[in-house]
Amino acid sequence: MSKNVKKPADGRNRRPNRSTVSSKHQVTILVAAFRGAGLESGDTLRIEAEGKGRVVMTRIDELLDRYSGSLDTDGDLSARVEGLREEW
Repeated sequence: MSKNVKKPADGRNRRPNRSTVSSKHQVTILVAAFRGAGLESGDTLRIEAEGKGRVVMTRIDELLDRYSGSLDTDGDLSARVEGLREEW
C-alpha cells in the first residue's frame, strides 16, 4: 500500500535528514540536528572539513571549555611569554 505524499509547492522531493548546499555554499541545519547538538541562534561555530563529504561544526565555547586550563601559567601568561621571547 503506497502512501499519498504531498510534494512541496516548488515540486522538489524532500527527504528527511537531508539538506541541499545552495549556490552560495549555505546549508540549512535541520531542526532535529540543531536541537540535538544543543545549538542556539547566534552561536559562533568553527567549521572544519573532515575528509571528503564530511564537515564538522563545533561551537567555539565548547572549544574554549575543552582547552581552558591546558596551559599551567599560574596566572602569569604574559610574563612567561616575554621571558620566552627574551631567550631567543
